Amino acid sequence: MKGDAQPLIKFFDGSDKRFIIPLYQRNYDWKEENCEQLFQDLMKLHNSNRKSHFFGSIVSSIQSGTEDRFIIDGQQRITTVSLLLIAMVNAKKEGLIESTDAKLVEKIFKRYLVDEYQEDERKVKLKPIKKDMQAFDALLYKPKDQYIKESNVTRNYDFFYNKITSVGQTLDELFETIKKLEVINIRLDEDDDPQLIFESLNSTGLDLSEADKIRNYLLM
Repeated sequence: MKGDAQPLIKFFDGSDKRFIIPLYQRNYDWKEENCEQLFQDLMKLHNSNRKSHFFGSIVSSIQSGTEDRFIIDGQQRITTVSLLLIAMVNAKKEGLIESTDAKLVEKIFKRYLVDEYQEDERKVKLKPIKKDMQAFDALLYKPKDQYIKESNVTRNYDFFYNKITSVGQTLDELFETIKKLEVINIRLDEDDDPQLIFESLNSTGLDLSEADKIRNYLLM
């Protein structure tokens, strides 16, 4: 197991890299109050002289022969920041926020949200579990009337979209603040057991139900 501190946006960056949420993980379940806390932290960070804001750790294992990351811990934060980035991209495309860098929206989309050189038909970097994936992809590629409104993914996207379009900051300012989010990037070795690490990490937070543990065991 190896770990180091790095900006979260650096973790996102890179070609041929996908972030795969294993089937034994829960659905995306951050609430609006969690998103509100993140957004307020970003606003405070923007208004301060601080160079970074610690945003927790991400535990992942790399699939042999690829750059794909299986996310053992940190899917809630990765998904949430991805939703924030999508909201920024869409708000700019719809002319609701300004940007001094004419290429920034394209940069965010192509470097941090999709991998256009991915051989698979689906180019999106984040691969949530199935129901979350359908809602997530709709935000990137479909018109608003085809968003999956009952999904928590869509609800939190709507929260960020409304905040972004009313806060009065440019795309550049928002992105510069996101770049200050820092994580501990922990990479598992081949002999580390992702299942046991997943259960150990979750034992200090919201308890895994017996059904969660059984599903985790079977799917691993």
